[in-house]
Amino acid sequence: MGKEVKESVIRIVKLLIYYVIYQVLFTYLAMAVCGVYYLSTNGFSPDAVDGFIKAVTGSDGTMFAWAVSLGLLCSSAMCLWHLVHFGYFKFGKEPFKQVQGNVMLLSVVFIFCSMAVFNYMAKVVELPDNLEVQMTQMARNICGVLAIAVLGPILEEVLFRGAIQGYLMRKFSNPWVGIVVASAIFGIVHLNPVQVFYAFFLGLVFGWLYYRTGSLMPCIVGHVLNNSLAAFTMYFGIEEVDVVEEMGIVSEVMSVALLAVIAACMVYLINSKQQPVPDPWRGAGDDEDELVKVATVFRADE
Repeated sequence: MGKEVKESVIRIVKLLIYYVIYQVLFTYLAMAVCGVYYLSTNGFSPDAVDGFIKAVTGSDGTMFAWAVSLGLLCSSAMCLWHLVHFGYFKFGKEPFKQVQGNVMLLSVVFIFCSMAVFNYMAKVVELPDNLEVQMTQMARNICGVLAIAVLGPILEEVLFRGAIQGYLMRKFSNPWVGIVVASAIFGIVHLNPVQVFYAFFLGLVFGWLYYRTGSLMPCIVGHVLNNSLAAFTMYFGIEEVDVVEEMGIVSEVMSVALLAVIAACMVYLINSKQQPVPDPWRGAGDDEDELVKVATVFRADE
């Protein structure tokens, strides 16, 4: 195993351990907080304890959904702070200014079209959705919505694109090493088969945008858009199959093909309008002095 590969594996494993520890720790803490709240309102008795256990493990799972949602919200905030505070990723002073408005708009259209195409692909391969019930329950409380649609996407982009992909792009001359590896890890950590498939391909889109623009802003905006739409459909119980049946199979295939063509056009336009970006893909809006400082820090760290 080469030095670059070994160092990369160690860095990735360390970051994933942080990610998992924060999630497990805060999920159990949130469960404890929910338990104390439940028992304080229902009395500290064996019957109350039994009631709490049933509330957590019952068919509706409302208490469990609240605990997991609160845990994920807190863990996302703390893990995000950890990554930024300890220098795994650095946001610039003016993160939206590195990407021109027209490139940002093209990126959002590219992401939206890709989302539709990958959703169709996921439906065709018919992978199971093992977390559908739990995710729907989480989408029906405020902590769950914030975790799924806002803080979770920001953390995942900083972790998988900024901290992992950015590091790999500085390590290896071929940027696609970082893009593909980070996307594969991004998919795998979702665990749910249909999400693994969908997240991998969407991760390729986010990864390419990060490489091409040098900014996480298009990725964060697109990820928030994707998860917000998912939370919206889960909250209101909108089934994709209902929409598809109204369209018909021929219209559906034609629509997906058209969206794929539009996505390809967006790639061409982004390539033509976006100026080359400086190494080391560190943050959005960093000026040259900051980039030099960051590059120096990482050379010392490596």
